[in-house]
Amino acid sequence: MSPVARRPGRLAALALLCLALAGCGSGIERAELEDLVARTLEGEFDAPADVSCPDGGLAAEVDAATECTAVDPGTGEERTLRVRVASVDEDTAEFEIVPVG
Repeated sequence: MSPVARRPGRLAALALLCLALAGCGSGIERAELEDLVARTLEGEFDAPADVSCPDGGLAAEVDAATECTAVDPGTGEERTLRVRVASVDEDTAEFEIVPVG
């Protein structure tokens, strides 16, 4: 069983992240979103996770959401994660990342 599957509460607790949006326009690009999710999961997996998010990135609007797939580097297990914009304050957005299912 992957660390995410064993400890979903910990992932949800870690997952409120801030991202400065300066120069990003009105959202976060796919590559930056994947990096953000991977850095969050690195603490959970104790190794870099392989993360894939859909094209188009994520709008910097409250409640905008997308789903990304992360692969546990220890087991190879895929996990779907919902990434939601929790708040936006000028050029900073906070994201919530929670396991789906």
